[in-house]
Amino acid sequence: MPLDTFHRGFGTAILLGSVLLTPIAGQAEGLRYSVRLYAGATTSPLDKGEPVVGVPDLLIEGERFSIGTSGPTYDVFDIDGFGLLARLAPRFVSADPTEVAGIERLEKDIAIEVGLAATLAYAQFELGLETLKDLSDTHDGMAITASVGKMFNLSDRFGFGARCGAALRDQKLATYTYGLQPSGAGGGISAYRVKEASSPSIGVEATFALSENNTLLGAVSAALLPNSVTASPIVKRDTLVSAMIGVRYDV
Repeated sequence: MPLDTFHRGFGTAILLGSVLLTPIAGQAEGLRYSVRLYAGATTSPLDKGEPVVGVPDLLIEGERFSIGTSGPTYDVFDIDGFGLLARLAPRFVSADPTEVAGIERLEKDIAIEVGLAATLAYAQFELGLETLKDLSDTHDGMAITASVGKMFNLSDRFGFGARCGAALRDQKLATYTYGLQPSGAGGGISAYRVKEASSPSIGVEATFALSENNTLLGAVSAALLPNSVTASPIVKRDTLVSAMIGVRYDV
Protein backbone atom coordinates (compact mmCIF):
# COMPACT_ATOMS: atom_id res chain seq x y z
CA MET A 1 0.00 0.00 0.00
CA PRO A 2 1.94 2.98 -1.16
CA LEU A 3 1.40 6.15 0.78
CA ASP A 4 0.35 8.08 -2.29
CA THR A 5 -2.33 5.56 -3.16
CA PHE A 6 -3.76 4.29 0.06
CA HIS A 7 -1.69 4.85 3.19
CA ARG A 8 -3.98 6.98 5.31
CA GLY A 9 -5.64 6.87 8.70
CA PHE A 10 -8.92 7.58 10.39
CA GLY A 11 -10.84 10.04 12.49
CA THR A 12 -13.61 7.56 13.12
CA ALA A 13 -12.09 4.27 12.00
CA ILE A 14 -14.15 2.21 9.59
CA LEU A 15 -12.92 -1.34 9.26
CA LEU A 16 -15.36 -3.56 7.41
CA GLY A 17 -15.51 -7.30 7.91
CA SER A 18 -13.57 -9.38 5.40
CA VAL A 19 -15.08 -11.96 3.10
CA LEU A 20 -13.62 -15.26 1.93
CA LEU A 21 -13.16 -15.16 -1.82
CA THR A 22 -13.44 -17.72 -4.59
CA PRO A 23 -11.84 -17.56 -8.05
CA ILE A 24 -13.51 -15.11 -10.41
CA ALA A 25 -12.09 -16.58 -13.60
CA GLY A 26 -10.68 -19.81 -14.89
CA GLN A 27 -6.99 -20.31 -14.27
CA ALA A 28 -4.98 -20.01 -17.46
CA GLU A 29 -2.09 -22.37 -18.04
CA GLY A 30 1.05 -21.05 -16.40
CA LEU A 31 -0.86 -18.21 -14.76
CA ARG A 32 -1.43 -17.63 -11.09
CA TYR A 33 -3.57 -14.96 -9.59
CA SER A 34 -4.59 -13.54 -6.28
CA VAL A 35 -7.66 -11.53 -5.42
CA ARG A 36 -7.50 -9.15 -2.50
CA LEU A 37 -10.55 -7.54 -0.95
CA TYR A 38 -9.94 -5.04 1.80
CA ALA A 39 -11.56 -2.13 3.58
CA GLY A 40 -9.59 0.69 5.06
CA ALA A 41 -9.71 4.20 6.39
CA THR A 42 -7.28 7.08 6.16
CA THR A 43 -6.85 10.60 7.39
CA SER A 44 -7.03 13.30 4.74
CA PRO A 45 -4.29 15.95 4.72
CA LEU A 46 -6.91 18.48 3.59
CA ASP A 47 -9.61 17.80 6.16
CA LYS A 48 -9.81 16.92 9.86
CA GLY A 49 -13.22 15.38 9.39
CA GLU A 50 -14.29 11.93 8.24
CA PRO A 51 -11.77 9.45 6.79
CA VAL A 52 -11.40 8.30 3.22
CA VAL A 53 -12.58 4.70 2.76
CA GLY A 54 -10.65 2.22 0.63
CA VAL A 55 -11.88 0.25 -2.37
CA PRO A 56 -11.40 -3.40 -3.41
CA ASP A 57 -8.01 -4.27 -4.88
CA LEU A 58 -7.52 -6.81 -7.66
CA LEU A 59 -4.15 -8.25 -8.65
CA ILE A 60 -3.39 -10.82 -11.36
CA GLU A 61 0.14 -12.24 -11.56
CA GLY A 62 1.92 -14.22 -14.26
CA GLU A 63 5.45 -15.53 -14.50
CA ARG A 64 7.00 -12.12 -15.21
CA PHE A 65 4.13 -9.67 -15.07
CA SER A 66 1.33 -8.44 -12.89
CA ILE A 67 -1.65 -6.19 -13.51
CA GLY A 68 -4.08 -4.70 -11.05
CA THR A 69 -5.60 -1.53 -9.71
CA SER A 70 -2.12 -0.15 -8.93
CA GLY A 71 -1.08 -0.57 -12.58
CA PRO A 72 0.90 -3.15 -14.59
CA THR A 73 4.44 -4.27 -13.78
CA TYR A 74 6.98 -6.34 -15.70
CA ASP A 75 9.90 -8.23 -14.15
CA VAL A 76 13.01 -7.11 -16.03
CA PHE A 77 15.10 -9.64 -14.09
CA ASP A 78 15.34 -11.39 -10.73
CA ILE A 79 18.74 -12.85 -9.85
CA ASP A 80 19.96 -14.05 -6.45
CA GLY A 81 17.56 -11.97 -4.41
CA PHE A 82 17.87 -8.83 -6.54
CA GLY A 83 14.91 -7.88 -8.69
CA LEU A 84 14.13 -5.04 -11.09
CA LEU A 85 10.63 -4.22 -12.26
CA ALA A 86 9.24 -1.75 -14.76
CA ARG A 87 6.05 -0.01 -13.60
CA LEU A 88 3.21 1.96 -15.10
CA ALA A 89 1.24 3.40 -12.21
CA PRO A 90 -1.73 5.69 -11.68
CA ARG A 91 -1.34 8.23 -8.87
CA PHE A 92 -4.57 8.85 -7.01
CA VAL A 93 -4.84 11.77 -4.61
CA SER A 94 -6.41 10.31 -1.48
CA ALA A 95 -8.20 13.49 -0.46
CA ASP A 96 -10.76 14.86 -2.91
CA PRO A 97 -10.67 18.66 -2.51
CA THR A 98 -14.11 18.99 -4.10
CA GLU A 99 -15.53 17.42 -0.92
CA VAL A 100 -13.70 19.78 1.48
CA ALA A 101 -15.38 22.98 2.61
CA GLY A 102 -13.65 26.08 1.25
CA ILE A 103 -11.76 24.40 -1.60
CA GLU A 104 -14.61 22.67 -3.45
CA ARG A 105 -13.57 24.34 -6.72
CA LEU A 106 -10.21 22.54 -6.81
CA GLU A 107 -9.78 19.41 -8.90
CA LYS A 108 -6.99 16.83 -8.88
CA ASP A 109 -6.71 14.74 -12.03
CA ILE A 110 -5.31 11.21 -11.90
CA ALA A 111 -1.69 11.12 -13.07
CA ILE A 112 -0.09 8.25 -14.99
CA GLU A 113 3.53 7.60 -14.07
CA VAL A 114 6.24 5.29 -15.35
CA GLY A 115 9.40 4.10 -13.64
CA LEU A 116 11.49 1.33 -12.14
CA ALA A 117 11.36 -0.50 -8.82
CA ALA A 118 14.27 -2.49 -7.40
CA THR A 119 14.22 -4.93 -4.49
CA LEU A 120 17.07 -6.65 -2.68
CA ALA A 121 16.74 -9.45 -0.15
CA TYR A 122 19.68 -9.25 2.24
CA ALA A 123 20.19 -10.98 5.61
CA GLN A 124 16.45 -11.62 6.01
CA PHE A 125 15.64 -7.98 5.24
CA GLU A 126 14.09 -6.59 2.07
CA LEU A 127 15.35 -3.29 0.69
CA GLY A 128 13.29 -1.39 -1.85
CA LEU A 129 13.90 1.60 -4.11
CA GLU A 130 11.42 3.01 -6.61
CA THR A 131 11.39 6.02 -8.90
CA LEU A 132 8.35 7.23 -10.85
CA LYS A 133 7.99 10.07 -13.39
CA ASP A 134 4.76 11.59 -14.66
CA LEU A 135 4.15 10.96 -18.36
CA SER A 136 0.57 12.28 -18.51
CA ASP A 137 1.46 16.00 -18.11
CA THR A 138 -0.76 16.08 -15.02
CA HIS A 139 1.95 17.37 -12.68
CA ASP A 140 5.20 16.68 -14.64
CA GLY A 141 6.98 15.74 -11.42
CA MET A 142 8.69 12.68 -10.02
CA ALA A 143 9.03 10.71 -6.79
CA ILE A 144 11.68 8.48 -5.26
CA THR A 145 10.70 6.04 -2.52
CA ALA A 146 13.06 3.94 -0.39
CA SER A 147 12.14 1.36 2.24
CA VAL A 148 13.49 -1.44 4.39
CA GLY A 149 11.35 -4.15 5.92
CA LYS A 150 11.40 -7.51 7.60
CA MET A 151 8.77 -10.25 7.96
CA PHE A 152 8.74 -12.64 10.90
CA ASN A 153 7.06 -16.04 10.65
CA LEU A 154 5.86 -16.51 14.20
CA SER A 155 4.16 -19.81 13.36
CA ASP A 156 3.07 -21.87 10.36
CA ARG A 157 0.03 -19.62 10.00
CA PHE A 158 0.88 -16.28 11.55
CA GLY A 159 3.31 -13.68 10.21
CA PHE A 160 4.23 -10.21 11.40
CA GLY A 161 6.19 -7.55 9.55
CA ALA A 162 7.55 -4.05 10.02
CA ARG A 163 8.69 -1.53 7.44
CA CYS A 164 10.09 1.98 7.43
CA GLY A 165 11.05 4.30 4.64
CA ALA A 166 10.73 7.72 3.07
CA ALA A 167 9.19 9.24 -0.04
CA LEU A 168 10.86 12.20 -1.76
CA ARG A 169 8.66 14.29 -4.06
CA ASP A 170 10.04 17.05 -6.22
CA GLN A 171 8.48 20.52 -6.20
CA LYS A 172 6.05 19.80 -9.02
CA LEU A 173 4.66 16.61 -7.49
CA ALA A 174 4.59 18.03 -3.96
CA THR A 175 2.64 21.07 -5.17
CA TYR A 176 0.24 18.86 -7.13
CA THR A 177 -0.39 16.77 -4.01
CA TYR A 178 -0.39 19.35 -1.23
CA GLY A 179 -0.10 22.83 -2.72
CA LEU A 180 -2.24 25.26 -4.65
CA GLN A 181 -1.54 26.53 -8.15
CA PRO A 182 -2.32 30.18 -9.01
CA SER A 183 -5.18 28.98 -11.22
CA GLY A 184 -6.85 27.43 -8.17
CA ALA A 185 -6.30 30.31 -5.75
CA GLY A 186 -9.13 32.55 -4.64
CA GLY A 187 -11.81 32.77 -2.02
CA GLY A 188 -9.30 34.04 0.53
CA ILE A 189 -6.81 31.22 -0.14
CA SER A 190 -3.46 32.16 -1.70
CA ALA A 191 -1.43 30.11 -4.16
CA TYR A 192 1.31 28.02 -2.56
CA ARG A 193 4.14 26.08 -4.16
CA VAL A 194 5.57 23.31 -2.01
CA LYS A 195 9.33 22.81 -2.01
CA GLU A 196 10.80 19.34 -2.36
CA ALA A 197 9.10 17.23 0.28
CA SER A 198 10.51 14.20 2.08
CA SER A 199 8.01 12.19 4.14
CA PRO A 200 9.30 9.45 6.47
CA SER A 201 6.92 6.60 7.17
CA ILE A 202 6.60 3.51 9.33
CA GLY A 203 4.17 0.62 9.22
CA VAL A 204 3.36 -2.80 10.59
CA GLU A 205 1.45 -5.64 9.00
CA ALA A 206 0.18 -9.05 10.00
CA THR A 207 -0.97 -12.09 8.05
CA PHE A 208 -2.90 -15.14 9.21
CA ALA A 209 -3.46 -18.17 6.98
CA LEU A 210 -7.10 -19.18 7.21
CA SER A 211 -6.59 -22.05 4.78
CA GLU A 212 -4.20 -23.11 2.03
CA ASN A 213 -5.54 -20.41 -0.29
CA ASN A 214 -7.07 -17.77 1.99
CA THR A 215 -5.07 -15.32 4.09
CA LEU A 216 -6.31 -12.64 6.45
CA LEU A 217 -4.36 -9.37 6.14
CA GLY A 218 -4.08 -6.32 8.35
CA ALA A 219 -1.86 -3.24 8.33
CA VAL A 220 -1.39 0.11 10.05
CA SER A 221 0.95 2.86 8.86
CA ALA A 222 1.84 6.48 9.53
CA ALA A 223 3.69 9.19 7.59
CA LEU A 224 5.02 12.54 8.76
CA LEU A 225 4.57 15.60 6.57
CA PRO A 226 7.46 18.11 6.45
CA ASN A 227 7.14 21.80 7.29
CA SER A 228 7.10 22.76 3.62
CA VAL A 229 3.87 20.75 3.28
CA THR A 230 2.16 21.69 6.55
CA ALA A 231 2.70 25.38 5.70
CA SER A 232 0.33 24.96 2.75
CA PRO A 233 -2.96 26.84 3.34
CA ILE A 234 -5.00 23.77 2.37
CA VAL A 235 -3.15 21.19 4.54
CA LYS A 236 -4.74 20.58 7.94
CA ARG A 237 -2.54 17.79 9.38
CA ASP A 238 1.11 17.01 9.98
CA THR A 239 0.68 13.23 10.26
CA LEU A 240 -1.22 10.81 8.02
CA VAL A 241 -2.37 7.50 9.47
CA SER A 242 -4.02 4.55 7.75
CA ALA A 243 -5.46 1.18 8.63
CA MET A 244 -6.55 -1.74 6.47
CA ILE A 245 -8.03 -5.19 6.92
CA GLY A 246 -8.94 -7.73 4.27
CA VAL A 247 -8.62 -11.18 2.73
CA ARG A 248 -6.37 -12.47 -0.06
CA TYR A 249 -7.22 -15.51 -2.17
CA ASP A 250 -4.27 -17.17 -3.93
CA VAL A 251 -4.19 -19.81 -6.65
